[in-house]
Amino acid sequence: MAKSTSLAVFALIIAIGALGLGAYQVFFISAPTSPDSGISNTWSDFHYAYVYTNPISPTWIPVDQLLINFTVNPGESAFFLFSTFATVQAGYFSSLQLNFVLDGVVLAAPTHPSWTLLTNGTLIEAPVSFHYVLETISAGAHNLSIHITGSNIGNNIVSSTLLVQTIIS
Repeated sequence: MAKSTSLAVFALIIAIGALGLGAYQVFFISAPTSPDSGISNTWSDFHYAYVYTNPISPTWIPVDQLLINFTVNPGESAFFLFSTFATVQAGYFSSLQLNFVLDGVVLAAPTHPSWTLLTNGTLIEAPVSFHYVLETISAGAHNLSIHITGSNIGNNIVSSTLLVQTIIS
């Protein structure tokens, strides 16, 4: 009898602890830090068709079908997300590079993210996703797109999604 009573008391202590932890999580962890924080606006665009690189003219190729016009209010940050399926053809140092382009300026490494797929003989077919948070961005109208470049005419992206969110800091 004492053994079952001890087990019942132990189970009750565990249940009360779990309930307290749940209440703590609801009221203190998942609540926003202020009523003025969070996602302000969201814009997205999707382009299914293939976009190929052009190694004959090794320049940045704009993906014009993925162009998002967005507005930033004072005190907001911007979050960019790009997702696609990339193919890099087998070959000697075959490459594909992707970059965000903000207001017509390629946001290149090392200060901004870019994505490079490079192979030395093996075909690469893979989903690619990268993001960037621009904590300091001027208030007003902006646009965001993606540019690609590569070393093989068969290198491409397909089924691409671009997302922009403004965040109240």
